[in-house]
Amino acid sequence: MIDQATGMKPGERYCVENVERAHQFPGFFQDGKYYLGPELLTAVGWLEGTKFLYDSLDAQGEPVFPDRVAGTIEGMKLVLIDGTALQLSKIPASATLAPTDNLEQAPEPAHPAAPTPGKGPLRGKVVVITGASSGIGRAAAHAFACTGARLVLAARDEQALFDVLDECTDCGTDAVAIVTDVTRSDQVQALATQAAEFGHGRIDIWVNNAGVGAVGNFEQTPLQAHEQVIQTDLIGYLRGAYVVLPYFKAQRSGILINTLSLGSWIAQPYAAAYSASKFGLRGLTEALRGELTEFPDIHVCDIYPAVMDTPGFRDGGNYTGHALTPPGPIYDPQQVAKAMVASAISPRAHTTVGTAARLAHLASYLVPRLALVTGWLTRRALNRSPSARITSGNLFEPTSDRRSVEGGWKSSNGNMTLWVVAAAVGVIAGLAATRSPRRRR
Repeated sequence: MIDQATGMKPGERYCVENVERAHQFPGFFQDGKYYLGPELLTAVGWLEGTKFLYDSLDAQGEPVFPDRVAGTIEGMKLVLIDGTALQLSKIPASATLAPTDNLEQAPEPAHPAAPTPGKGPLRGKVVVITGASSGIGRAAAHAFACTGARLVLAARDEQALFDVLDECTDCGTDAVAIVTDVTRSDQVQALATQAAEFGHGRIDIWVNNAGVGAVGNFEQTPLQAHEQVIQTDLIGYLRGAYVVLPYFKAQRSGILINTLSLGSWIAQPYAAAYSASKFGLRGLTEALRGELTEFPDIHVCDIYPAVMDTPGFRDGGNYTGHALTPPGPIYDPQQVAKAMVASAISPRAHTTVGTAARLAHLASYLVPRLALVTGWLTRRALNRSPSARITSGNLFEPTSDRRSVEGGWKSSNGNMTLWVVAAAVGVIAGLAATRSPRRRR
């Protein structure tokens, strides 16, 4: 039956007939939705009665049309908000491409798309988040769910992952959980494949976030622990980029978001593998940007958080023989989640979260041998810390502890701000020492 208002018939496809404006609307309308192409069947537009909502962003991440209202469709005519009238015409069955015919006859996907939330700057965008079971990843899942995005949540801990899934779907977003170990290439590839199926061939945003850590004297920390940190924190990110970039290139758009650290600028004594990973990620992301210059709509975004109140210090590998307490100041992981969403809406190459991270970045350029200062501070803090058992934590398997966004460190921060003051004094002293000889020359 033909819709009396729009003039379109269910099951039929309709395209913009006006050749001079067809480049602006190259896709087709079908059953109240607008698609870019038969091979990219994720709706980017919707009809609400006769109102045409077009979810399109410009290069700055801003909506092409105010409030995403592109115009109205009545009597087979699309009238844009600027008054331009574009005639619609039915796509003849004989002109339908083979991929479209095959898609119409294909079985329903394993995870059929539920209706997307009515509002949100990322409505309908497919977002993959690794390490989504706790900490920053869990906070990111909550933040993206509020934007109307369709979520693919990945982590090793199945129970925690499905808890996050329930938390996200409770607010009305469409989401799926896929148990994934990023140290396994086959599982990361399967994650991308299933995410694309969930997105009907499309992945819009990929957040590399899964991470582990091991603290201890370098040679007293098992080699397997060092290797596991690098496999997760560096090669795991490389695997994520490797499997998602082909999708981005095929659709000629996409956003890769990587969670780095203030440790990407300042080496972390007693966490050598972690430092190697985070320094390596800077090189990886810069190299990828250099390769992607011919794809202006593919972005690689780095997030550099300061120390966050997450379960990381509690759950990580501890080979020091002492209890670990994160140094202050400690920030809310929700700040990182907000930075990720902001990068997804309006991509930025680098985003620093927390004043301490900004100071660390500055110090890394101004103060030579800064690692000597941080090494001395770390040794002193460890020697004053109570004894604790040596444990591999969550390096090789998920921890049995309750998973959450916060680690509960803020209330126990106590005198750790003293170490921040001491570090600042060390930085200033080092800066003064390096400047003085230059002045005398």
